Amino acid sequence: MGSSAQTHENTEGFTLVEILIMMVILSFVALGIAGLFSHAMVTNASGHDYALLASEARFALEALQARPFEDATLQDTGSVQSWTPINPNFVIEYTVEDFRVDNWTQAAGGSGGWAAPTAGTGAVTDTANLKRISMTVTSTNQVLRGRRVLTVTSIKIPG
Repeated sequence: MGSSAQTHENTEGFTLVEILIMMVILSFVALGIAGLFSHAMVTNASGHDYALLASEARFALEALQARPFEDATLQDTGSVQSWTPINPNFVIEYTVEDFRVDNWTQAAGGSGGWAAPTAGTGAVTDTANLKRISMTVTSTNQVLRGRRVLTVTSIKIPG
């Protein structure tokens, strides 16, 4: 009676130790990638907040620009005024400053090439009152870290 013990010298496969080492290495790689995904999600959310911030600022500034030149909303009060935003996650503040250009002919003849504003009769005036609208939109989103603020400025010409 002979012993029928077979040797498994050429068997293929992984040992338990090799599988455990592979799982540890894979875990470190997966943790590193998970951190990148987390950072990417925060960056994407912040970018979305900035896009909404710019959209809100554009809408509010266009609404102010659409008002008549002598509208009470566009009076130079010397103080910061509030504007009601569409999105409640933002605070909008603006200032209006009156100033003058003394020589429209010289200003209009420059490289800008814009026409001088006209009075109600259509006559060109040498001096015109201008309004500078400066608007600051601030995000109040408490979920994202950091402060997101956008400031825009526009000039309103009568007429």
